[in-house]
Amino acid sequence: MTRWWAAVALVALVSGGCQQAPRQEAEAPAQPFAAQSCADDGDRLPLTGLCAGRAVNYLDMDASASPEAPDGCEWKVMETPIVDDVLLYRGLKCDAGETKLEYAGGAHRAELKLVNSAFLGKIEEPPVYVQVYTIEGDAKQGVTSRAREAMENSAEAAACTARDAGQQGWPTDALVVDVSPQEAAKAPANEPRAACGPLGINEDEASYWRVAQGYGWFFQLGQDAIEIDAGSFTLMARQPDGSWGAI
Repeated sequence: MTRWWAAVALVALVSGGCQQAPRQEAEAPAQPFAAQSCADDGDRLPLTGLCAGRAVNYLDMDASASPEAPDGCEWKVMETPIVDDVLLYRGLKCDAGETKLEYAGGAHRAELKLVNSAFLGKIEEPPVYVQVYTIEGDAKQGVTSRAREAMENSAEAAACTARDAGQQGWPTDALVVDVSPQEAAKAPANEPRAACGPLGINEDEASYWRVAQGYGWFFQLGQDAIEIDAGSFTLMARQPDGSWGAI
C-alpha cells in the first residue's frame, strides 16, 4: 500500500519488513451493504461493511484493558476514515449520543479529534484526543525519539526515555516518556508530576503512548470519563480481493 496520510509519510506501511498479513478478513460484499443480511440480523458498519454485531472480532484486543462502560452506556465498534483506510475502535454509546473521532492530517503528524461526545453530544471546539506519528523499529526507541524532538531543551531531552506505563486501566502496552527514577524522586511528594515536554508523562491526566501497526499513538484523554478503548485501535485496509483486513 503506497499512500500518504495527508503529509504524514506511511513509511512503516510500505516497508515490506513492517507490513503484516491481515489478522482477519471480511468477505467482500457482492451487493450493496444494505441489501445483505448479517448472521445476527444486525446492521453493517457503513465504511467497511462489516457486520456490526461481529465487528469486535476484527479488533486487535490483545492490549485492551477491557474497561467497563459507565452506567447507561455500552461499548460499540466505531469507524473513522483515514484517507483510504479505516480505523476500527471501541467507543461509547450513551443516551446523549456516541463517541465520534475525526481525522486531520498535518505537516509532521496526524490527529484524531473528539468531535462528538457520548456524554455531551456535538463538541463545538473538538479537542485533540490522539496524535499519530510513524514509528520505525523498536517501539520504546521510536517513542523516545518522538518525545525528545518535541522538547526545546536538548539537555533535558537527553534525560528522557520511554518506559512501560504499568497503570491500571490503561492498555497493557501503554508507554510513558519519563526521567530516571532518581530524578523523579526529587519532585514534590503527593503532587501530580509532569516531565519530558508535551509528549512526556503527565500524571494530572490520562496521557500515554501506544505503538502498533507501525505507528505511535499518543493519547491525551484528559481527566474526564474515557470515551474510547485505546487498546482496541486497529487500522484496516482494503485487500486486493476487496475484503478488509488489519494492516
